[in-house]
Amino acid sequence: MNHALIINPTETGQWPLRDGNTPVRFQSLSQFFNGPAWKRSAMHGYKDHLLIWVTRGQGRMVLGGARSGYTSHNAIFVPAGTMLKFECGSQCYGTVMRISSSLIVGLPQKALHLRVRNGADQCELTGHLEVLQQELESQRARSERAAICLLGLVSVWLERQCAEGALGSAPRNREAAATVSAFTSLIEANYASGRKIDDYAKELDRTPVELNRFCKEMCDLSAEDILNQRIHYAAQEALANSSASFQQVAKDLGFSSPAYFTQNFEDVTGESPESFRARASAA
Repeated sequence: MNHALIINPTETGQWPLRDGNTPVRFQSLSQFFNGPAWKRSAMHGYKDHLLIWVTRGQGRMVLGGARSGYTSHNAIFVPAGTMLKFECGSQCYGTVMRISSSLIVGLPQKALHLRVRNGADQCELTGHLEVLQQELESQRARSERAAICLLGLVSVWLERQCAEGALGSAPRNREAAATVSAFTSLIEANYASGRKIDDYAKELDRTPVELNRFCKEMCDLSAEDILNQRIHYAAQEALANSSASFQQVAKDLGFSSPAYFTQNFEDVTGESPESFRARASAA
């Protein structure tokens, strides 16, 4: 039995989290993916699970290293640590639910892209999310426990959609898809280690040439581009949101010297760390 569905999470220290946030949070699609261009343009992972429910509009995304399109009534589940780039246009509407990875409610282990064509299924997910949000806002007794139970219903809904054929079509090159998915997972876990493409290719039992070819095929980016985007997204976050010195940022991200970090940052982003920090501070 999944005891996470019957306990009161306030008694386990799971609710709220140590950072003061609740384990489940909602934002509109535009709110979640809004921000400066450097945030919107890079693939990166999140520490929480994401459930993205698109109710109107269409666009492109790169999920786990694979590029695809999404349309209205698509549900995208992004496990914590899965790299994502989501292009959200002005005509896109929907909801993003962030779920702490500390909650155990039977959510999928792998990323999902579901195309939900059945109207009853669309209404069912919308209803689950609306009631869950109402519970979180109500502050009624045991609302946290109710939220955990509702999350369980969401996890069942996801499983049923997979079983009933809502998953998007399988990639033409499954070998490439599996390799790039594993590669992006390794990057998300190790981007600050100073490891090079050769190191990742060796761990995946691929040559650098094979890895690069697969990345180009799946998302039109080289393996080096994917790695650099993730490293410099982390660098930009640190420069924009902290007072850490350039030397400290370089060290934290595995660069051999501040000078090499500065040169690499300029090559990837088109501006110096000093210029980026000044612009981010003024925004």
